[in-house]
Amino acid sequence: MGGMPTVRSRRAGIIALAACVAIAAALLAAKGDAIYAKVLDLRYGTPLAAPEGPPPRDALAARLQDLQVLASLTAVDRSFTPRARARFAAEVDALRGHAASLDEAAFFLGVAHAVALSGNAHTNVDLVSWREKLAALPLRFAWFPEGLYVIRARSGEEALLGARVLAIDGHAPQRLEDEAAAFFAGTREYVHSVSHVLLESPAALHALHPEASAQAETLRLRDARGEERTVEVAALAPSAAPRAVKPGRLRSPVPLADEAPGEWHALLAGGALPPSLRGPEHVTYATRLDGRTLYLHLWQVRDEPDERIATRIARALGNADDPPWRRIVLDLRFDAGGDYPTIYAAIRALPKRLAPDGELLVLTDETTFSAAIITAVLAKHFAGSRATVVGSRAGDRLAFWAEGTPATLPNSRIRIGVSTGYHDWQHGCRVLACWWPNFYYDVAGGSIEPAIAVRWTFADYARGIDTVLERALHRGG
Repeated sequence: MGGMPTVRSRRAGIIALAACVAIAAALLAAKGDAIYAKVLDLRYGTPLAAPEGPPPRDALAARLQDLQVLASLTAVDRSFTPRARARFAAEVDALRGHAASLDEAAFFLGVAHAVALSGNAHTNVDLVSWREKLAALPLRFAWFPEGLYVIRARSGEEALLGARVLAIDGHAPQRLEDEAAAFFAGTREYVHSVSHVLLESPAALHALHPEASAQAETLRLRDARGEERTVEVAALAPSAAPRAVKPGRLRSPVPLADEAPGEWHALLAGGALPPSLRGPEHVTYATRLDGRTLYLHLWQVRDEPDERIATRIARALGNADDPPWRRIVLDLRFDAGGDYPTIYAAIRALPKRLAPDGELLVLTDETTFSAAIITAVLAKHFAGSRATVVGSRAGDRLAFWAEGTPATLPNSRIRIGVSTGYHDWQHGCRVLACWWPNFYYDVAGGSIEPAIAVRWTFADYARGIDTVLERALHRGG
């Protein structure tokens, strides 16, 4: 990962710790006031350097100005190690030298590669920029244990829904995912969750493999009957496609907010959905699976515009005098995070709604990220031996850099995540570089490695069955 914070001496560490505890206490005492947000912004919200000089006179000058701003990233983002900073500087210099000859996709990938040298998943080119800057197929892919599949298609391409992608422009999808790792910082799990945005872009694949078309992809597909065929699919302009969404969201057939009615089609549309794919338009979805089992999915870790997420969780859990739950399933898949203090109290209180012999089942996969990972740690910590993690590894480590103010390059408008606050949810974070609210909230969670390892198969998905949820509920037999 990125640079690890250190304290030069034990005495300096004690002083830093005391100062941070005092600051964290003061911040929490003031929470709800503008002071709280202002102090955190002063500490963690430093923007990248503003562009210097007059407005660019041509496309080359615009690129060079963008690279000037990009070069200041390592002066603000704290996740880069010294070695990574040196490599980043060399990469930006190389981009300057080739700025006049690169097409738009190659320049975009160059920026993404330089930023990914951070090694930190919160310091990346934003997924929304990938979709806004690179034309993509009128198809959406998703990874399953069996391979890569088409799960969403624009009108006119519905016949491809459910097909397995065997090759893209003559390359195995897994090989292309391996190449995608150069443009996304983070764990292998994180790359797996986001690599589809590169695989869906002919322009990006052309930049990697010049023999491939920049306007279309040649796909070798296998349908549900086992029949194979090769098709050429042309790309859509970014303005003709919905914005990128968080990893995993497209598995739900519920239309996206910016999808024109009837324009896009989902593989599971019209069928009965498992609980995990319902209600993505809200931050939570809850339902009673049987008399004593509650299913609670957190799609996001943040408040809704008109209701606090803690209120929604409390309503799902029921009143203190209601019969306790024998099982609570806390599903954190497809949750890219948010603001974990908004649910801290609710997660801490959650085990109180379990029967003494009850169990908390926490579901994770590679799309579980940021504050959703923190939520998994907190849930396991507060429920103790009654908590079991089911699924696959989350999309990041328990020690990572986050927070910061995202940056947008002034001319290309490429948006970049910036990380300035450190987290360590495995051991607890107690050094000056830590995100100061963690001095109040964080725990030494140890591990959220799944005790029951299972992945959602495409065979089950196509039938509307959630492999992971079913295994969690029926793992005893």
